[in-house]
Amino acid sequence: MDEHTLRVLEFDKILRMAAASAATMPGKALVEKIRPLRNSAEVREHSALVSECRNKVSAGRPFGIEHFDDLSPLFQKVRPHNALLAPFDLRSFLPLFYSALNLKTISSDLSCPGIGSKVSLLTTHGEIKKAIEGAVDREGHISDGASPGLSHIRKSIRSCETRIRKTLEGLLKQNSLAPHLQDHFLAERNNRWVIPVKIDSRGSVPGIVHDVSNTGETVYVEPYAIQQLGNELESYRAEEKLEEHRILRMLTSLLKEHLGEIEGDYTIVAHIDALQAIAVFSEQMAMVPPEINEKGYINIVRGKHPLLWKVFKKESREAGLVPLDLEIGRGHSCMVITGSNAGGKTVALKTIGVLSLMALCGMHTPAGPGTTFPFIRGVFADIGDEQSIEHNLSTFSAHMTRISHIVRQSSNDTMIIIDELGTGTDPEQGGALSCALLRKLKQRGAISLVSTHLGMVKAFAHAEAGMINSSMEMEEITVNNVTRYRPAYKLVMGEPGTSHAIEIAETLGLDRDIISEARGILAGEGAAIESLISDLKKKIRETDNRLKEIEKLRQEADKVRLKLHEELSDIQSTKKSVLSRSLREAEELLRQTKREAREIIGKIKKSTQEEAGQGIKNLDRKHDQIRQLQKLHTHEKIQPVRGVREGQPVFINVLNKIAVVHSVNEKTGRCKVLVEGKEIIVPLTELSEPSDGLINMRDVPGKGTGQAVPAYASGDSEREEELNVIGHRVDPALSRVERFLNDAALSGLSQLKIIHGIGAGILSRAIRDYVKDHPLVQSSRRGNEEEGGEAVTIVFL
Repeated sequence: MDEHTLRVLEFDKILRMAAASAATMPGKALVEKIRPLRNSAEVREHSALVSECRNKVSAGRPFGIEHFDDLSPLFQKVRPHNALLAPFDLRSFLPLFYSALNLKTISSDLSCPGIGSKVSLLTTHGEIKKAIEGAVDREGHISDGASPGLSHIRKSIRSCETRIRKTLEGLLKQNSLAPHLQDHFLAERNNRWVIPVKIDSRGSVPGIVHDVSNTGETVYVEPYAIQQLGNELESYRAEEKLEEHRILRMLTSLLKEHLGEIEGDYTIVAHIDALQAIAVFSEQMAMVPPEINEKGYINIVRGKHPLLWKVFKKESREAGLVPLDLEIGRGHSCMVITGSNAGGKTVALKTIGVLSLMALCGMHTPAGPGTTFPFIRGVFADIGDEQSIEHNLSTFSAHMTRISHIVRQSSNDTMIIIDELGTGTDPEQGGALSCALLRKLKQRGAISLVSTHLGMVKAFAHAEAGMINSSMEMEEITVNNVTRYRPAYKLVMGEPGTSHAIEIAETLGLDRDIISEARGILAGEGAAIESLISDLKKKIRETDNRLKEIEKLRQEADKVRLKLHEELSDIQSTKKSVLSRSLREAEELLRQTKREAREIIGKIKKSTQEEAGQGIKNLDRKHDQIRQLQKLHTHEKIQPVRGVREGQPVFINVLNKIAVVHSVNEKTGRCKVLVEGKEIIVPLTELSEPSDGLINMRDVPGKGTGQAVPAYASGDSEREEELNVIGHRVDPALSRVERFLNDAALSGLSQLKIIHGIGAGILSRAIRDYVKDHPLVQSSRRGNEEEGGEAVTIVFL
């Protein structure tokens, strides 16, 4: 990646913002060294890891990484053959071991599989951690419990010191020595215990002088009485140093033995720390993981520059930060941004560049959902005044030097950002060079974003295919009939901007006579062009507002249509439910009526003529009830027949069949019809008009090649000659037998078999009683052994 671009886009400042949340020095260093990744797969993988870390951060579940400094110097210090680390250096490894142990616990966490996979490689080195903890205390001193030998030696030292103190305290209490003592306290000089004696009395206290005070008035004497104990203490202290040296060498060797694994843990912990720092940065700005596309286009939704966000947040006015919306790469690869000075053109360019770099580094971006960036090889930017006195370069020369390098590097996988294109020289020649440059970049396929004030470049971008004008919007404010302009910092796609230089200069306090003269000089073609652009922008805004109103109305209409559709669906569902329930009730009434009819027929056979007449009346009443129910629940599209005539297709309600009228008897109110090859006589009141969903005219008998078949009935006219009702209750079984007999009669079958089983005999008796009196049945019998015996009934139609 171009380091100059990273510098002018101030990307290092963005990385320092993210690195501030790192817990370790190596983690912080990794964040500050982040650079764009090599391919889109790496970008997506890194972004996914940041997302996993952010989920834990937002859930308040820290990783448990403790602070530690850069351990690289200590790694180098451990490598030599005779290496010996100081106690404090040994203690410096403990935060690394603690961090590794804490991270190891999330290796099986299903919520962060990517992080879990990485931390599963940690070795943690619990034994080394335990050894250092037991040997070195928090102040960096070797503990008594570092070894049994050291513990014994230190006990001996303390015992010897106790005896020395007691001896010296006894001397200090002697009255004969009191005149010669400078003070009544014990001291240590050159690792020997002494007492302070006046300089003039140094011969009065038998012993060895080990030191003299700065004033020269006091000598520090080790009395002969403790000399032997002092020698013993000196010997113990020498043994202590030897044992401490042995312990330090042992711990250093332990680190050296596992140095490769420790460095591996160091790398993993620092990497996870860097990821969690980036995740905290993402959480602070409510960033989103960007989409990476392979189609070479950018779509930024409500993008924010992190440095601007930081400034606005510090001043507690985040709401005032205007987000950036931009799309480029689909239909146009070059965007020319124009507008007034201090209007936000440079900020917009830097925001695009910084967000693109963050996405290419696998970081989240401060933008809204739907933001997407292409994977590109490089970003090249020319922003700011590159004038150099040292290298004898003017502003124009410096820009051209940089732009020449950019053009050579440009290709279809690069992004080019140039601020103030064509400045620093004659406007006409600068404009011509700028137009030629933009055309060259477009031909090379690079995504180009430039800002300029040159009208020639605006016109060129408007006329050239694959280019688009855009501008930084200015708010028009009128106070006391005086119009002023101020930046809105909003990028408007598809329209060029005007500089408003005179108006802004007036706002900033430039003398009115200068402003008036400038307007007079500008009057003419230039002013007309600026006026035309302003008028066009006003019309575009008016059109946009109207389109927004139309879109609002369309959305409201969609809501109403959706609501009506839902209500219609509810009505249809309710209707189906009611119809289904009514049909079930009608079917149950029909079965009940049939049972009552059979009972009445049985009574008629055994009753007198008067009783038989009453039974027939009951049958007629039941028949009328069934007809009324049938009419009530008949499909709404079926209408009664009007003017029945010969050859007319009709629908027979009771049979649920299509038929053709053969002849009509008006006197009796009946007609002869042909249904499925059979001639039957039915009342005219049982006929209805067949609907389009029930009949196709070519299928009507005598009108085509086939027989009439309802649209919802099976097209197969052949029926099985057996019916199995084993396991059914009596009423459902009789209902099936009824349909079986009707279908068999229409199919022209003469012999049927009903399989009902033996069981308790309830079902078999009910079926045999039912078929015995059925008008379609000629006779019936039990099955013989070959047919099934008592388990079946044979029916002859």
